[in-house]
Amino acid sequence: MRESLLGRIFMKRVMRVAGGILLAGLVVLALREIYVRVTTDEIYLIYTSDIHGHVLPEKHYDASTGLTWETGGAGSLNTYLSFLDKPYLLLDAGDIFMGTPEGALAKGGFIVKLMNDLKYEAAAAGNHEFDYGIEHFRALAGKANFPFLCCNLTNRDGSEIPFIKPYEIFDVGGHSIGVTAVIEEDLHKVLAGDTATGFSVSYASSSVQRVADELADKCDIVVVLSGLGLDGDKELASRITGVDIIAGGETHIALKKALMINGIMVCEPGWALRYAGKIKMRVGKRGLVRAEWKLAQLLSSKYPEGNFVSQRIGEYENEDYKRVNIPVGSASMWIQRYSGGPVNPMGNLIADAMRMAAGSDFAFQNEYGIRDEIAPGTVRIRDLVTVSPFGNTIVTMKLTGGELRELLEQSATREKGLLQISGLKMIFNSELPKGRKLLNVIVKDAEIDPEKEYTLATNSFLAGGGDGFVTFKKGRDIKDTAMKLLDATIEYFKNNSPVSPSKEERITDIRS
Repeated sequence: MRESLLGRIFMKRVMRVAGGILLAGLVVLALREIYVRVTTDEIYLIYTSDIHGHVLPEKHYDASTGLTWETGGAGSLNTYLSFLDKPYLLLDAGDIFMGTPEGALAKGGFIVKLMNDLKYEAAAAGNHEFDYGIEHFRALAGKANFPFLCCNLTNRDGSEIPFIKPYEIFDVGGHSIGVTAVIEEDLHKVLAGDTATGFSVSYASSSVQRVADELADKCDIVVVLSGLGLDGDKELASRITGVDIIAGGETHIALKKALMINGIMVCEPGWALRYAGKIKMRVGKRGLVRAEWKLAQLLSSKYPEGNFVSQRIGEYENEDYKRVNIPVGSASMWIQRYSGGPVNPMGNLIADAMRMAAGSDFAFQNEYGIRDEIAPGTVRIRDLVTVSPFGNTIVTMKLTGGELRELLEQSATREKGLLQISGLKMIFNSELPKGRKLLNVIVKDAEIDPEKEYTLATNSFLAGGGDGFVTFKKGRDIKDTAMKLLDATIEYFKNNSPVSPSKEERITDIRS
C-alpha cells in the first residue's frame, strides 16, 4: 500500500516536471516564432510551368474516382493573384504556348500578351519556345515585357544569346531575389530538324553553380527555374550549393509536398494552368529563413475566370482559329492518355488513325507527343489540336523485323516514354538490364520475322530521329505523305464516331 502511494506521488511529480518542460518548450517555440515574425518579412514566389497554351477553362476527369472538375486557365490565375496580400514575384518555368489553338495565335504572341498583362517578371526558355525556330523565338522575346532566362544555353562560340539572359535580379518587398534557369542537356534530341544548330547546351550543374557563385553577394535568395524534369532537378540539387529553390517543370507533375535535397527546396506545379505554385517565404537580413510550398488549384468555382482572356483574344483571331470549333464527331466516354493501367487509350487511337490513313502494316507514335485527353460528347477540331498540336505529317517507310525489335528495345527503356503502337504487340520486362528488356514482338499471334521487311507509318518528328529514336533514320523507301497527323485523327473521328477508347493491351510489362 505504501509502495503504491509513493508510486503515485512519484508519478505526479514526474508529470509536473514533464508538464513544465513541455510548457517551457512551447514558450521557446512561441518566442522563436515571434522573433522570426519581428525580424523577417513575408513575401511570395508564385510560379507556373508548362502552360502550353492552356489559357481557357478546361474540364478534367479522374478515372480512379469518377470525379470531374473545371479549371479556369489564365482568367483564374488573374483572380488568384488579385487575392494575394503580400509582395510577390511571378515566374514561369518554360514551355508557354505550344499545345492549343490559343497558343498557336500569332505563334505564341497571344500567350505572351496574356503573360504581359498578368505581369510575369521572368520565364525560363523552355524547349518548346524553339518550336517555330530560333528567329521566331527572338521575335517573341521582343514582344515580352519580361526576360527569358537560361544559363546553360549559348551560341556555338560560347557568347550569350542576345534575347536570353543568364539571370536577372528582382526586388520583392525590399529583398533581392536572383533568378536563373536551365534547359535540358539533350535539347538536340527533342527539337525537330536542324533547330538546335547554331547554339550549344552546357552541363546544367556547372552552369548553375557559376551563376550561384556570382549571385552569392548580390542576393538574399537564389532561385533556379528548371526544365530538366523532376529527376533532373533532384540530381541538380545534389550537385550544387548557394541555391535556395529549384522551381521545376517539364514533367507536368503537381507536387503536393516539396522535396528538400541538399538543403534546397525542389518543387513543381503541374502543367496547363491547372495549378499555380506558391512559395511563402520569410526573409531576413541574412537571407531566406523559411519557405513553405503550397499548390493552388485554379478551380473556376473558387477563382472565377471572368473575361480576362475573352476581352483580349479578338485582335488575334484569324480564319483558322474560327474553324477550330467545327464538330468532327463524338466520343462515347473519356479517352485518356493514361488509364492508370497498362493501356494508353489515346495512344492506341492515334496509332490506329495513322495506320489506317497510311495503309501500313504498323504505326508508331511517341508517347510524349500525345498532349491531352478527350471528354465524352461532341468532339471539335480544337479538341484534336490539343491532342496533336505540333503540325507533324505522316511518314511511311520500310524496316525489317530485326530493326523493329531494335526500335522497341529502345522504347522499353522508357527514357523518352513508350512508343505507342498499332498492328503489333510488345512484351518486355522493365526490370531487366538495358539492351535486354524486350522479350517478344507479336504480329498476328506469331513472333515477328527478323528478316522480313514491313511497312510502317510514323510522324515526321520520329521519322527524323526525334526523342533519340534514330532507328527510324535507317528506314528505306521513306515517303512524307504530306498528310498531317491531325487530319488523320479528324478523319478517324468522322468515320468512326461515336468513338470508344480501345482497351486493347498492346504493350505488356511482365516485371515481378
